[in-house]
Amino acid sequence: MRHKKPTPILGEHNTKTCPVCGKPSYSADGIHPQCAVQQADALRKQQLKAKEKTEANKKPLAQRLPQTRNQKKCPKCGVGSHVRKKICDCGYDFFKP
Repeated sequence: MRHKKPTPILGEHNTKTCPVCGKPSYSADGIHPQCAVQQADALRKQQLKAKEKTEANKKPLAQRLPQTRNQKKCPKCGVGSHVRKKICDCGYDFFKP
């Protein structure tokens, strides 16, 4: 059984190229819907990243560092110290009430 596969019709008639991804688009505007969303959200994403970056820089270093199970935060200076450490580098005694 020999069946020939149909040959694709290659033509550039009425196909528009998407300005975002560069692939052919069959939508009325000539841009894929997902590419249009990407393009519309690009400015908003840049603004959000800039806002997060400025807010992150405003926080002190002690608040930016993640606290793990083996660290405790000094109430006096805010630096993370090991759990077994009795006295912080700033002089705060963890076991004194």
